[in-house]
Amino acid sequence: MSYGHDDILDRLNASYKYRADERRRREREAWRTSDGHSWYALRVEPQKEFTLGGRHDAEGEWHPGVLERKGYSRVYVPTETKFRKTLRKGRRVSIPVIYPLFTSYIFVGGAFSWQHLLAENHIQGVVGFPDETGERRPAPISESEMAKLREMSGGLIPHRRSVNPHRALRVGELAEISVGPFAGQIVEIKGIQGRKAKIFVSLFGHATLTEIPVGDLEAA
Repeated sequence: MSYGHDDILDRLNASYKYRADERRRREREAWRTSDGHSWYALRVEPQKEFTLGGRHDAEGEWHPGVLERKGYSRVYVPTETKFRKTLRKGRRVSIPVIYPLFTSYIFVGGAFSWQHLLAENHIQGVVGFPDETGERRPAPISESEMAKLREMSGGLIPHRRSVNPHRALRVGELAEISVGPFAGQIVEIKGIQGRKAKIFVSLFGHATLTEIPVGDLEAA
């Protein structure tokens, strides 16, 4: 059987449409369930990072979070340790306190249902990117990228003032992060509430909104 020019074009177009439809079907399936291998960054309510992801106490004992207790086996909250001044027996002393490295973010890996995970209390969404249709898809994080994240975790930040005494920073200005894993990055201040500043940092190739102490910023 021979095909004319128009027949060949029709067959090619049909084949292309099938591949495009199949790709979209696989993407929709990927949105319903994780791939079982990658990690993903979740946005959570402020001060709920350890509630969901678990934490170690001062003695090193592990306290599982809500997600681990519900069967999510791969949950990770990167941390940093800061010193906080307090009174003990009438004397001011510095004690180490563990904080989430990224305010309002935790990381989840393994196989799970996005519908069930995103329905959990205190979870606000997943870090993702828009596809060609404009629909937002979860952005997978590889094991090598997670290894870099683990290297950043657990750092010790010396006690310092929470507010820069030299100059008040303002929304819309550029500032340099002076301490922590993002030290040296120049960022734009998106908001200031009390002693916290909202900024975008570059995380795994994506701009991620987070909060850091105003005292960790210096005017650029």
